Formats: sequence, C-alpha cells, structure tokens
Amino acid sequence: MIELAQGKELIQKIKEKINPGYDFEVVLTEEKFELTRFAESYIHQNVAESTLHLTLKVIIGDRIGSVRVDNLDKAAIFEGLQKAINIAHIVPPLNFTYRLIPHQNYNIQGKYSKDTANLSPKKKARIVKQIILGVGQEGFKAAGAFSSEQNTMMVGNSKGLFALDKNTKVDFNCVITKDGSTAQASFLDYDINHFKVDSIINELLETGLRNTEQIDLEPGIYTVILSPEATSDILNYTGYMAFNGKAIKEGKSFVCNYENEKIFPDIINLADDPFDELALPIPFDVVGYPREKVYLIEKGIVRDGVYDYLTALKYNQKCTGNTLSGEDASWGALPFNLALEGGTVSRDEMISRTERGILISRLHYVNVLNPMSAQLTGMTRDGTFLVEDGKISKAIKNMRFNTSVIDMFKAVDLISREREAKAGWVGSTVAPYIRTNNFTFSSKTSF
Repeated sequence: MIELAQGKELIQKIKEKINPGYDFEVVLTEEKFELTRFAESYIHQNVAESTLHLTLKVIIGDRIGSVRVDNLDKAAIFEGLQKAINIAHIVPPLNFTYRLIPHQNYNIQGKYSKDTANLSPKKKARIVKQIILGVGQEGFKAAGAFSSEQNTMMVGNSKGLFALDKNTKVDFNCVITKDGSTAQASFLDYDINHFKVDSIINELLETGLRNTEQIDLEPGIYTVILSPEATSDILNYTGYMAFNGKAIKEGKSFVCNYENEKIFPDIINLADDPFDELALPIPFDVVGYPREKVYLIEKGIVRDGVYDYLTALKYNQKCTGNTLSGEDASWGALPFNLALEGGTVSRDEMISRTERGILISRLHYVNVLNPMSAQLTGMTRDGTFLVEDGKISKAIKNMRFNTSVIDMFKAVDLISREREAKAGWVGSTVAPYIRTNNFTFSSKTSF
C-alpha cells in the first residue's frame, strides 16, 4: 500500500512535469480485498484481489480532462497525464467555474487494524467452522460471505492540497436454513478482534429456532419493530432518494417541500456523521474536502441534504465532503456515514411495551416507488414475528410492504439504546431498533 512519502513524491513529480499554467487533481485508491464464501456448511471459495486506480485530472480554464491509470509506473503516469491534457483541450466547457480546493486540515482519520490487514484465509476458515458447528448442533446449514479489506485513498492537487488515509474493514454475513426456517446475522467493523463468534451463533439460533410454523397474516397497516439490519436498509434508501443534494436542487426530493419544517417526532435525529463512535469513518471525499457531521433530520426537523463538490459549485452551495468518484459522480452526493441517534429503551423493553405488532429481522428486494413521497417497496426475510401482549408469539410468513418513509418516521415512538453498524452504500450506516405505528403491508407471500 502506498505510504505518505511516496504519495507526496508522486504529486511533486506531476507538478514538475505539467505546464505551470495548468491545474491538476490526483486521486489514488488502493484496495486489498480477500473473501471467503461458504454454502451448505462448507467453504467453497477463497479469493483475493489487489487493485490500484490513479485518476489524473487536468484543468485548463473551464475545461477538464480526466484519465485513469491502473499502476504507478512513471511512464504510464506521464502518458496518462498527456492524454488528460489532450482531452481537456477538446471537451465542451463547463457551465460554471471549477475551483480547486486549497490545503485543508482534517479532524478525523480512518480506523485501521493491523490484525484485520493481516487476517489470513486460515483464520477466517476457523471462525466460519465455529459458526457452522455451532448452528449445526441444531440441524441448521450455514451459507454466507466473510471478507476483509485494507484501503488507502490519496488526494492531491496543484494548489497544495494533500490528503492520505488508510482504513480496514471486516464484513461478515451468514444465513442459516433448516426446513422452512431461516435466520440471518451480520457483522461490520474495522477490527477483527471485535468479532464475537458466540454472539453471532446465539443471534442466528435465537431467530432460526423461533422462525418455524409460520402463520399467514392479513395485509394492512401495522405497528412494527425494525431491527438494526432492517432499519439500515430504510435509512440507506432514504439517504439516496431524499438527502442527495443534487436531487434536492433539481426538485426531486421530499426535502424540497419540508426543509426546516418539523414533521417528525423529537426523537428522530438522523445525520451523516463520520464522528459517530460506531461508524467506519471516511475523513475526506475524492476532491479532498473534509468530512463533517451534517444533520439531515434534527429533533424531527428536516434540515438539508449532503452536497458533492460539483453540485455545490453549480448552485453556490457549501460542499459537505460527499463527492463520489468519477463513475458515480452523476448520482450527485450520497451520505457516507449515516447514523440514527439511539433512544432510551432497550430492544426487550420495546417488545414488552408492544401490545400487538410485528418484529422484522430483515428486508430484501427493496426499491424506490416514488422519491417525492419517499415510497419504498420490498419484502421481509429471515424472521418476521408477531408480537402480542409484550411477547414474541408466532412466526409469520414473509410479507410485501409498500410504505412511505415519511409516514413511517412520523409514527416512530420508540428508538432503542442498542445500535449496530451495518453496510451502507458508501461507508457504514449506524442503526438502532425502531418502533413505528404506521407501516403498510400490501400483500402476502407464499413462503
């Protein structure tokens, strides 16, 4: 992986090579990714991949040329630089002024674990074996994926900006099956030493052993308790369709109609927050803009979205450090570290205070129906349960939902203290259990 001194030397070489009248930006991403897959309770695949991408961007007046190089060979870099210059001379001009970001100070850094960086396939296999044996005692088969990553991102430009950060990630998910019963558990963290095998086994078995003899339930509007896994899915889609600054400026988000209005309960505090203790933080975006905590909903008040650098320049808006890489830039901005603040009750207290409702372990096939009303559709999966008189009573066959996130959040009355980090669309999403009294199931399923 590239080190600080190497990165600074690379920027200096480009600066010496390029015409002093031209500006440039450089973005380097380097990833080492290792994956173990298992199914039917045996490991069937181990793969490892190392990638390096160097994006060279040359700015000549109001034109930008960009080229990607996939190695650090000096000749390849200088050849790519010349191609970027040639492109900049012929592309159409921008309809706004592109300004480079000067030197910045960063208040946070990525989380890095040497043990995660050195995690071997053998150690992964031993962990997977423990889980397979643990759930196998109750007759369950296990399938899933177990990956580890170490990543480096470097950003530099001709105005003196330079940033380099390293991080690691462990991402584990497992589904167990027996007859018609299924259950799922996941783990996301930067440090493999935080992985608790017994907790994963207990979570899987608690759900799997309960998820038998599912009953049919009529569609309708219900009180539901969403697990952190399910809540994170709702948050990720909401971040994408509602709090994307580009969508807001183009009039394609419900935020356009409710900005600075209080439409949710006080307990709803949603932020893009790299400083959250459970987050896997991204310290800066691909133009080197520092990340910060941005409230999207604060004490029930809809605030604003997150903004990438191009949208911010175009609309004279403050960038929030949410610029995506070139291939995804057309999306606008996405929250990198969504976090919903926790509440005052435990998961068990939430259940005990529910007279009649549904506990949802997981969602899948989630899709956006209408971004202006924040309408989502999808299905439940891997454990849906009826709650009666403060207790989990029966398993329910999976159901299709069709619900508005706006209506759902308006009816949230309980949020758990417990929160978990789950996979987001860019970084991590930190989610608690939530209870809402307005969740619409549109139809039954046959399984």
